[in-house]
Amino acid sequence: MPHYDEVQTPLDLFRMFITEDILSNIVDQTNLNAMRKKNLALKLSLEELRRFLGVQMLMSILKLPAIKMYWENGIRYSPVADTMSRDRFISLRSFFHICDDTLMIPKGRLVVINYPEEIQSIEEQMIPFKGTIGFRQYLKDKPHSWGVKVFTRAGISGIVYDIEIYTGKGAVEISELGQGTDVVLRLVENMPRFMNFKLFFDNFYTGIDLIHKLRVEYGIESCGTIRSNRMRGAVLDTDANMKKKGRGSVDFRFERHSEVSVVKWYDNKPVHLASSYCAVTPIDKV
Repeated sequence: MPHYDEVQTPLDLFRMFITEDILSNIVDQTNLNAMRKKNLALKLSLEELRRFLGVQMLMSILKLPAIKMYWENGIRYSPVADTMSRDRFISLRSFFHICDDTLMIPKGRLVVINYPEEIQSIEEQMIPFKGTIGFRQYLKDKPHSWGVKVFTRAGISGIVYDIEIYTGKGAVEISELGQGTDVVLRLVENMPRFMNFKLFFDNFYTGIDLIHKLRVEYGIESCGTIRSNRMRGAVLDTDANMKKKGRGSVDFRFERHSEVSVVKWYDNKPVHLASSYCAVTPIDKV
């Protein structure tokens, strides 16, 4: 793949983005698709795929009402017609495939929630319930104070992708990582890994070890408010100094081992944040 300083032709630019690995994958998946659909040995090669893609690009520049017209006598367009026969082009076009279907999430009536949103959050919610049940909870700050408490993983659309019902203290063994971390790890267990998801949570869950673990073992970037006693000794500006500087003053530290940033922001009182993918900049007014 050429470096951007070496790009001199449109083909060089194309190769910057569409690598040989990508082309090889398209060849494999297109051949598999033909075998799967029609039990046909398509025998597409890398060289033929390059010609096919070139023909497609030419057709997008010089547009005719119907594909077959590029090969018809009288209006025959030789850059296309001399590169590939009409029947072969149509055959490749019908079986052209990029994705490995064995890795696709099965379709169904709930297909819309089978493709989780990039940005998600974990929070506790209350299912309103005033009946008799052994694990009914009371949370005064929730819209419905009485009910069944659930930990949820939801997208920015409001769609809930996973839940865990809280059945009371002692119902689930807590690891040395703590209850908040345990809840998060259970709720992300079914998420596709290393797909650049962004996960947000509050200070009940946030910890340096959790953020590091999510990035290294799950490929999930995360951000959350964090309690000052969980910052592993990060020394930040004092509350008194930040109060003198006024609202909007900020200080931060970055831990190289865990690749986690800790930010202290002063509003009416200090707010601490920890994240694996965002830091103190850019700064803007809220």
